[in-house]
Amino acid sequence: MRHSAQLRHLSQLEIRSIRNLLTTSFILPLILLFPSPLFAQESSTTVVPPRLELRANPGETLDADLKVINNTDKVQYYSVAIDDFIVSDNKGTPIPVSSAISGRWSLKSWISAPEFVPVDPDQAQIVKISITVPQNAYPGGHYAMITYQPNADIKPGDLKKTASLIGHRTGTLIYITVNGTIKQEALVKSFTAPKFTEMGPVTFTGLIENQSETHIAPTGSITIKNFLNQQVATIPVEMGNIFPEVSREFTSDWAQKWGYGRYQADLNLAYGTAGGYLTATIFFWLFPIRLLISVLTIIISILVIIILMGKKNRRHQQQLEKEVQQLKSELSELEHTQG
Repeated sequence: MRHSAQLRHLSQLEIRSIRNLLTTSFILPLILLFPSPLFAQESSTTVVPPRLELRANPGETLDADLKVINNTDKVQYYSVAIDDFIVSDNKGTPIPVSSAISGRWSLKSWISAPEFVPVDPDQAQIVKISITVPQNAYPGGHYAMITYQPNADIKPGDLKKTASLIGHRTGTLIYITVNGTIKQEALVKSFTAPKFTEMGPVTFTGLIENQSETHIAPTGSITIKNFLNQQVATIPVEMGNIFPEVSREFTSDWAQKWGYGRYQADLNLAYGTAGGYLTATIFFWLFPIRLLISVLTIIISILVIIILMGKKNRRHQQQLEKEVQQLKSELSELEHTQG
C-alpha cells in the first residue's frame, strides 16, 4: 500500500511538472502580449486591465472588478486560473510558478475569483475578485496572474480536437504592495555605449538590479555633454517595472547623426517611494574619422594638382621666355650681318 501511494504521489509530481512546462512554453509567450493593442485586436478575448496595481494593509480585504470581452460571434465559457508568477530574466518576462517557488512574493492564496465566466458574443462580463491580505503578510510586493481560457465547457474527450486552445489564454497581472517597512534599494550593474562611433545614432544600454522588497519602475534621463562641457542633448529613459531580486535591461538612442569629439553621458534615474536615485557616467567618441580622412584626401589631391599645374605652367612660361630670348638673339645677329 505504501509503495502504491508513493507511485501515485510520483505520478502527481510528474503531471504537475509537465503542466508547468506546458504553461511556461506555450501560454507564457501570449501572456507577455497582454499590454499590446495589436494582440487585443487579433485575439478572440480582450482582458481589462492587463495589469492591476494595488496597495493594502495587513488584514485588509480589497475588492476589484476585472473585465473579460468576448470578441467572437459565439458564447464563450471561460475557465479562470490563478497562479503566482515570478520574473527571472532581464526582459521582465513573467513566469507562472507554484506558491512554493514564489515564496514570500506569493499572492495566489489571497485571491478569490469565480471558477467559470460565461460571456455572450461581442459582449463584456465583469469578473469580481476579492483579495484578503493576511494579518502576518510580509510588507512589500506580492504577485499573481488571473488568466482565462475560452470554451471551458469542452468535454475531456474533445480535448485532442481543441488542443490549440491552450495558446489562447489571456489575463491580468496583479501586483499587491503590502504597506509596512519596505526595503527599497537598486543598483546600476552596467551602463555602456560604443567607445567610438563615426556616425550616429548612438545606442546606450544599461542593466538595473532591483534589490528591494517590492517592484520598482525607474524613470529619468541620459544627459549628454560635449568636450566643452556644454549640454547638447537629454534622452528619456523608461524601462517599466523591475521585480524584486531581478535585473532589467534598457536601451536608449541618441539620434544625433554627426558629432565631433569626446562626449560625456550621465545617467540619472529616480525610483521607489523613498526618493531612491541612481547615477552613472561614461565617456564616448562621436567623430566621422573616415569621412574626415576622405575630405582631407580630396583637399590634398586638389592642392597637389594645383601645385603640379602651377609648376607645369611655370616651366612652360620659362620655355616660352627662353624661345623669345633666342629669337631676339637671332634677330639681333641678322640685323648686325645686314648692317
